Amino acid sequence: MRSYLVEYEGYRARVERDRDGLLHGRVIELEEVITFKAISFRMVESKFQMALLGYFARCEKMGIKPEEPKVTF
Repeated sequence: MRSYLVEYEGYRARVERDRDGLLHGRVIELEEVITFKAISFRMVESKFQMALLGYFARCEKMGIKPEEPKVTF
């Protein structure tokens, strides 16, 4: 299965297509599990951004600092 990487504000996600054609993304380089789904590559970026913005909002509500990506090359 082929995977793709997308990036937003220093955060990266790996995106893979399942057998039914649905795209599944997961933010990488974090302890926190953040996932999203999209029906097309055109929607991947916006779904990724929405997932991160939701994470940032949850962190703010809980009074904690969002986790920074642990970049591994």
